[in-house]
Amino acid sequence: MAPDLTLEQVMEKVQDLPTLPDVFFKVNEVVNDPNSSAQDLERVIESDVAISAKLLRLVNSASYGLSRRVDTLMQAIPILGFYTVQNLVMSVSIFEMNAMSADDLKAYWKHSFATGTVASAIAVADGLQGGRSQSLAGLLHDIGMAYMLQDFLSEHQAIREEMLKDNITYIEAEKRILSTTHAEIGGAIAEKWNFPPNLTASIRYHHEPELAEVYRDFAAVTASANAICQLTETGYVHNEGFETSAGACEPYHPLNESAYNHAMREMEKQGQFFEAFIDQMETARKEDLENT
Repeated sequence: MAPDLTLEQVMEKVQDLPTLPDVFFKVNEVVNDPNSSAQDLERVIESDVAISAKLLRLVNSASYGLSRRVDTLMQAIPILGFYTVQNLVMSVSIFEMNAMSADDLKAYWKHSFATGTVASAIAVADGLQGGRSQSLAGLLHDIGMAYMLQDFLSEHQAIREEMLKDNITYIEAEKRILSTTHAEIGGAIAEKWNFPPNLTASIRYHHEPELAEVYRDFAAVTASANAICQLTETGYVHNEGFETSAGACEPYHPLNESAYNHAMREMEKQGQFFEAFIDQMETARKEDLENT
């Protein structure tokens, strides 16, 4: 079957994407500088009034159960932590650029947050270098899918139909319809946004980490986290226990029981937070639409 769109047509549309706000890159610089302080991070985020307001709104949501209201970023940053703030700034930035449906949006972010949490937990439990970076890699691994759910929705639906009709994988169906995959699209987006090479490789090769060359091990952790955060007919793979999860990870980064248990504890701690973020962002988006 000839692809419905050529690779050149797909990538041309990717180049039309807007750039990320400056605050994201500035936050990354602060978070990656071991000499940075909470005051440094506060100064950077305060430069973007909209993102500042959303972070305060989130930390004051019921999921944190705080006894008193948090009114400043200086109070919020220690509660959230540097890496959570980094991930939230990235999430808010992408959230505001994307116009996918409410149902697609919730499913996308639930999977993305879960993958980021599990990737970080595996890396920390296994004592890997760059463990905290794995959280961001997991969070962003499907940015190509987010783009497809906005700008290639009819093609996405055709891909799903092709999967069911011929009993093939999503990746195989993508290549038939788009001549490329959401992972390759994500890698192109990461390059456009000047992501660091390990993050770009992890996004582009989260289904084929063996192709990531010097970043193979980094991408393999993302691939394993993605594998056990997939939705099945009965729930998520990781809910089916260690043996099933370890089997899903076997082609990528092997999962040991200690890392699995640590990942599940982190998922339990973060679950309510995921839901709160998604609900807060959807509410904010509806309010923005009403005010335009």
